[in-house]
Amino acid sequence: MRLDLPVFGGARVVLVACGGEHTLVVTGGGRVYSCGDNFNGQLGHGTTTSSQVFTLVDAAHFEGASIVMAACGSDHSVAATAEGDVFTWGAGHAGCLGHNDEQRRLAPEKLGRWQFGGGKVVLVAAGEGHTVALTEDGVLWVWGYGNSGQLGLGDTNNRLVPTRLGAGEVFGGSLVRMAACGFVHTLVVTVAGSVWAWGAGYGGQLGLNDEQSRLTPMLVGPEHFAGASVATVAGGAEHSAAVTEGGALYTWGQGEAAYVGTQVPGGLGHAGGAHLLGHGRRWGGYWYCR
Repeated sequence: MRLDLPVFGGARVVLVACGGEHTLVVTGGGRVYSCGDNFNGQLGHGTTTSSQVFTLVDAAHFEGASIVMAACGSDHSVAATAEGDVFTWGAGHAGCLGHNDEQRRLAPEKLGRWQFGGGKVVLVAAGEGHTVALTEDGVLWVWGYGNSGQLGLGDTNNRLVPTRLGAGEVFGGSLVRMAACGFVHTLVVTVAGSVWAWGAGYGGQLGLNDEQSRLTPMLVGPEHFAGASVATVAGGAEHSAAVTEGGALYTWGQGEAAYVGTQVPGGLGHAGGAHLLGHGRRWGGYWYCR
């Protein structure tokens, strides 16, 4: 069903993000609309009332700033402004909001620029209960759940505030270009076009040719992408995908009816392969893509 411009105040939609049971939209005018479940305040309206229609998040909650990017976790939300500031709201489990506690926020609340080393944040992403941010100097920051190593900090501890994971010193000498979160794993593309992965690996979603979890970022072999430079990545519950600069799509992780997937970039979505990707499995109250 098409949602026309009047739904969003006449503005064009430039970004959409999906969480466990809620959706965020960012318009060209820098405004945020949300709909869906709101048990933890993840819609950002200052209440816990769910909404079946898109409703504007009061710009005052963002201090009047223009929003350029937003991401959804299972039941938390994060947004970045044109000025490079970060706002988070919703469930605060394990510190996924970054405010040094586990309290939920019913409306967006700002994280200080100092929490990112004074850097301007240019990208945000969210997993089931962890959050990442990338600053313009190519440094990745992480916080929230660390139970499967998804923070990449070498342990399974949670972090209540943004914590510096690193840049070139962690990712083979190259700065980070973009990052994405799966359910409990994380992916990065560097300026050099390489892919790094860490966190839960039980479905082969890390692309490392096994089902082991990793506590620190690991390079996904460039041979799996035919030596091509990767432009972007995305993560699901137990599968991942990447697109090269030449437009080729690579997928890996769980993807078949018998839960037999591919542990390196390649097979999912090909004929005779992952024809049941898109079927769901219930986990923690949510249905997610297996």
